[in-house]
Amino acid sequence: MKDDSPRLVHFIGIGGSGMRPLAEIALAQGYQVSGSDQNQTSSTDELVSRGARVTIGHRAEAIPEGPVRIVASTAIKGANPEVAEAQRLGLPILHRSEFLHELMSRFKPICISGTHGKTSTTAMVAFMLRELGLDPTAAIGGELVGTSSYSMSGSGPWFVAECDESDGSFLRYEPFLSIVTNIDLDHLDYYQDLEGLKRGFLTFVNKTHAEGWAIFGWDNHAAREVAHEFTGQRLTFGTRIGSEVRGLNFKSQGAVANYEAVVDKILIKGRAPVVGRHNLQNILCCLAVAKALDLDLQKAADALSRYPGVKRRFSLVADIDGVKIFDDYAHNPGKIQSCIEGAREAFPNERLIVIFQPHRYSRLETMYNETMASFAAADEVLIMPVYAAGESTDKDFSPSVLAEDLSRVSRVKAQPYSKETLNKLLQSPRRPTVLITVGAGDVSQLSQEWKDALHEQKTAQERTPR
Repeated sequence: MKDDSPRLVHFIGIGGSGMRPLAEIALAQGYQVSGSDQNQTSSTDELVSRGARVTIGHRAEAIPEGPVRIVASTAIKGANPEVAEAQRLGLPILHRSEFLHELMSRFKPICISGTHGKTSTTAMVAFMLRELGLDPTAAIGGELVGTSSYSMSGSGPWFVAECDESDGSFLRYEPFLSIVTNIDLDHLDYYQDLEGLKRGFLTFVNKTHAEGWAIFGWDNHAAREVAHEFTGQRLTFGTRIGSEVRGLNFKSQGAVANYEAVVDKILIKGRAPVVGRHNLQNILCCLAVAKALDLDLQKAADALSRYPGVKRRFSLVADIDGVKIFDDYAHNPGKIQSCIEGAREAFPNERLIVIFQPHRYSRLETMYNETMASFAAADEVLIMPVYAAGESTDKDFSPSVLAEDLSRVSRVKAQPYSKETLNKLLQSPRRPTVLITVGAGDVSQLSQEWKDALHEQKTAQERTPR
């Protein structure tokens, strides 16, 4: 069928993690791409190098002339001059999911959903398929390490996409393979409660192609409940008895994990450069995809041994003078708990210090107790002010209040973040330490700052006469 949609597309918020992969794929598919973002970043620079016209700052003049469609980021809050201008001109304004659906339309979609782990799982599945020669297209919500891309643009039949459930927009897609990694409390501002969230996921998997498969994380209670209600072709993965792709003997040591998996009574042995038991779930999900597509499972496991990771998913920033610094995007209770427990398992003898930046007042309002309880595996937690993302509240979520509540609920030492406080912790007593910056805001900048600070301290010590 001929597509008569305008091939000129303008992205408002083009440098964001949800918009950038769409812009990259659109450029590769021959669209004319323009866009705007509040700040110039490495993402906007990369898009310009690929042929996009990017305006820094939001203003009406950024809208190009001609039959253009507008794709607006969900991060755009309040009045926006480009949205207003597009409305004045009568231009079509698309949600990102609408345009992603268009990009998928000539492929067989592999749609990956779940309240946490989507980005890593999407990247792993896409990487595995590429390593196995299937040349997929993929929209990933993060940058694959060793590349300068949030996407893949291949000539094969498969389109792998991270599909966001937060606002129900994943219901726009028509998956050939639908994946539910897990279902945990989140997005209650949209779904109200866990039952509403589960109904959303059931509606999503019910849209799976009749010849396709729905793939479920079997270790997650809510995902199992949805799987029991699904009547189409189903595959399950996990460590529980009953998982059709079942993980065994996972051992995480430092930044490498060894594992075994049983599929159809066949033992698969693998080794992957990942940290934490939650990454075993991602690996098992990949093997379930390989089974659904009738691929060689041992070759799939071997491909995953070369997986480079995604930036801001427990990314190693520095290893200086006994202090390892990692950065992680975790921002809801499930993600935070998985990140910290994974670090504890990988580095059982190190002191574990977390710098936490809460993300959105609405998340604290709806999941406060769960957030406070997610740090139990840490030794010290330093809390930054909330990254509001345009929200406001009349409640007191100051670092001092959060630290007091966290210490009471988790029995973990917690206090407001300051450079002086962290420097004191690092210096006395001096012992092997893992420092993790955690959050979806700008907390990652601190990982770079402390990398530089520790490097300067080490250099100064080396220059000091003994």
